[in-house]
Amino acid sequence: MDMSDTIQPAHHTKHLPVLAYPFNKVAFHLVQRDDGISNGTALWLGAQVLSVYLSAEFKGKSRKTIETGTDNNALVLHDTARPKAVELGSGIGLTALALASLGYDVLATDTVHVCASVLRSNINANAHLVPGRVYVRELDWGVDPTGWIWDDPVSITSPALLPRKGGDVRDFLSPPFDLIVSSDTIYDMALVAPLFETIHALSALSYAPPLSPPSSLSGIEVSPALPFKSPGTLISKPPVIYLAVERRDPTLITAAFRRASEEWGLLFQRVPEKRLRRAGVGVGWDAGEWEGVEVWRGRWDGVTRAVK
Repeated sequence: MDMSDTIQPAHHTKHLPVLAYPFNKVAFHLVQRDDGISNGTALWLGAQVLSVYLSAEFKGKSRKTIETGTDNNALVLHDTARPKAVELGSGIGLTALALASLGYDVLATDTVHVCASVLRSNINANAHLVPGRVYVRELDWGVDPTGWIWDDPVSITSPALLPRKGGDVRDFLSPPFDLIVSSDTIYDMALVAPLFETIHALSALSYAPPLSPPSSLSGIEVSPALPFKSPGTLISKPPVIYLAVERRDPTLITAAFRRASEEWGLLFQRVPEKRLRRAGVGVGWDAGEWEGVEVWRGRWDGVTRAVK
């Protein structure tokens, strides 16, 4: 997967109401709206770069080994499960669909407006093109994680927007997650704390050391409403996190990642530019077209609690 001349940088296509976007031998058709109401209703460079990089990084790794029992005190492992990813700020859905094309089941989240105007319709229109499943939910980063609801068909943080029928047995995607991704979401200092608090919470909900109870959030025990199974279903390491950012304001970006480490124990390292290029980022584009776009890889340290 590379960025040939059939894929244009996002800033050249804002005027197009529908994008025909080739990716991994299929073509997604993505509706976008550059209407000024929300930044999330149009494609951005970070999502383009991150989707190409993850395609190269995860190709052929779309299954995970899970524990299914023990035999003479030895774990019995079977390679039978699709890994699960959650995306924060999914926008028009490119990265979520890219991960689903690699075999991930994905929880694509954004604001009510973005979900209703572009995200849900784009996912529904392209779902038949990918082996993984994509679930769309509203997720307000300002809502305390102990109040999150995972079995609502529309929203994690504003449940009951639609009436639920008795006996509704539809499946939903909930923690634990193997992967957390987000792109083009660090551009305003006011969003930094809510974003990293949400990432911290998702990491804590997905991880528990072996033989320990589920993680707590900010020193508060997780609400019984959260759908934990046995500790064995949680992953043995906190989920990997990938963030794509545009360094429009270097001071803001530097401060954001420093705070991530100091306040939430989210430890990031920047993916070298040469590694992005090897993955196909920027192929067919002029060098300046994606200048300033960075991908950062990180993980929660498994210890630090969020600062209130």
